[in-house]
Amino acid sequence: MNKKSILRIAAAVSAALLLGGFYFYFKDDISQDKAEDDLLPFRPIMVSQGTLDEITDDLMKTTAVETAVDISYITADEEPAAVTVSDIIPNEVRQSLMESVQSLNEAYPDAIGWLYIPNTNIAYPITQGRDNEYYLSHAYDGSSLKAGTIFLDCRCENRFMNPVNILYGHSMKNGTMFAGVLNFADSSYFESHRYGWLATPETVYRIDFFSCAKTDYNDELYDGNTPISEWIPHICEKSVVQRETEYTDNDRFISLSTCSYEFKNARTVLTGRLVEMTGGR
Repeated sequence: MNKKSILRIAAAVSAALLLGGFYFYFKDDISQDKAEDDLLPFRPIMVSQGTLDEITDDLMKTTAVETAVDISYITADEEPAAVTVSDIIPNEVRQSLMESVQSLNEAYPDAIGWLYIPNTNIAYPITQGRDNEYYLSHAYDGSSLKAGTIFLDCRCENRFMNPVNILYGHSMKNGTMFAGVLNFADSSYFESHRYGWLATPETVYRIDFFSCAKTDYNDELYDGNTPISEWIPHICEKSVVQRETEYTDNDRFISLSTCSYEFKNARTVLTGRLVEMTGGR
């Protein structure tokens, strides 16, 4: 074998090793990108997402920035707040969002909702498994995926009817999944991202965020049996950022939980009140 042949073989082997190493290093990102591409047919149509962005922008403009913390409890005999324009979205947008989740659920029965927080990377389907382990390492379609999937605590009712509904997701180094939740520990960022959206097969909710807490993985705030009257003060005690909110015993809440690194087994938990949206206009 002449020298040129040896050099060609060496170059080919080097290229193969380089490509193999590249794939090994980035294979999780590639798998994650493919999983997200496969979701495209089920994503809410752009007009719906654009309308949600507009509604969120309007809310941000009309909601004054509150520096004082006021977590107010409203008793059952107090007059409930009237439905305001901020509790209404166009009928066609509401219907489109619900139909997107219905189609997703028909294709993948464990998919029960869609979570969207404007001006962040958080726009994902929500799944629920039989335990709280499976979707830590699987995509919504059941394929193996290091990034996992956003999922609802298996102890919660699958239509978000619990007083407290806990979502889990990894904090990925590439900024995906629930990595963006960590940003809410900064008060300025929190104030500029105060609203999120949750679509289910039956309805659409606005999420009014009021707390970003730091705690550990076995904190009692993960116990869905804790009465709201005890749960709210506890999460406020753990909060590093809070904003004004009112609540009653009939309100429902959602918490987005992810790993953080302030101490061993630390978790960052972003919490908001679910406001069911009415169709109109």
